[in-house]
Amino acid sequence: MVEKPSRLVVKAGPNPGVVFELTKEVTLLGRDVTNDISIGDPEMSRQHARITRTPGSYVLEDLGSTNGSFVNGERLVAPRVLASGDLLGFGENVTLSFEGASPETAETVMGEAVPRGAAPTPEVMQEAVAQPTPIPVAEAEPSGEPGSKRWLWAGAGCLVLLIVCAGTLFLMDAFAPDILYAPLRVLGIIP
Repeated sequence: MVEKPSRLVVKAGPNPGVVFELTKEVTLLGRDVTNDISIGDPEMSRQHARITRTPGSYVLEDLGSTNGSFVNGERLVAPRVLASGDLLGFGENVTLSFEGASPETAETVMGEAVPRGAAPTPEVMQEAVAQPTPIPVAEAEPSGEPGSKRWLWAGAGCLVLLIVCAGTLFLMDAFAPDILYAPLRVLGIIP
């Protein structure tokens, strides 16, 4: 019996409904276009997770991603064997459904049965062979992390605030020292 390869179906995130067949022994998932499965979402790390095919099963492992990998809503802390129907989450935005190979799916790939005594035609045999699904490649993201610009602006704002405060203290010390030092005199810190 021909077994259909296991696959991942995008349920949420970029390109819902896209199917990725797991035909390799080791499949890398992430935002980078060099991964076997590239998902262009800012929540995905460049190399987010790895799926390894073992005899009779597939194992999902998080590769130290920032936003985490989840199986059925539970965060991965160690490699985990996948079961057909598991929902795989990557960050908050991306959800994939794992569909493991089973005899039922293999029968649907084989096509209709040929009656006894009838020789199958070459066309029927051609239809029985499952064609590989092309793996879509998402567009490349800018090289910088999306949140890094936000931190850059926050840091620049803090620096400007610090410069304004230092300038104010300098000018008060030069032109109005009695106002600047009055609270310190009241507290008895300076004479």
